[in-house]
Amino acid sequence: MNTALLSIVTLWVATLFSTVTPHPAQTGNQRSTTDTLVVTDTVVTADSVIDWDKMSKAERKEYMKKVVLPKMKPIMHTFDTKKFADVKCGTCHGAGARNGQFKMPNPELAKLPNSRAGFEKLMKDKPQWMEFMAKTMKPSMANLLSLKPFDPKTGKGFGCGNCHTTQE
Repeated sequence: MNTALLSIVTLWVATLFSTVTPHPAQTGNQRSTTDTLVVTDTVVTADSVIDWDKMSKAERKEYMKKVVLPKMKPIMHTFDTKKFADVKCGTCHGAGARNGQFKMPNPELAKLPNSRAGFEKLMKDKPQWMEFMAKTMKPSMANLLSLKPFDPKTGKGFGCGNCHTTQE
């Protein structure tokens, strides 16, 4: 997906979530959206700042194991107890995690649409997932990796495309 289209879609998705009306069942900061999906406004922060780009593969692996996984696992499990019943490295990194390949973006994850119309359909079909990814997963991972969040103006920063590939 080109940067201009991704920027437009990112801005559009952000405006949608800035006007989300709480679900009637909302209590505290949790909103029950179905029997199994719970969207929270939880954003995880790191206990320290790291330089992800300068870390060795071994340092990255250790950081993911000791910091990222323990912080993200309960949030993912709370969101969808079935899909995220057993969160492990392979949950995000796919089959490559078993042989030490942690390549991202991971083509085994759900593919992103390559058009605004595709994102509109995804927002309609899976609003809880889109909200969870935009409000919890993406900002939490950016924080934990000490990376700036995606900026649609510059086309740089941590965003959806860091984990997900796009449809052809």
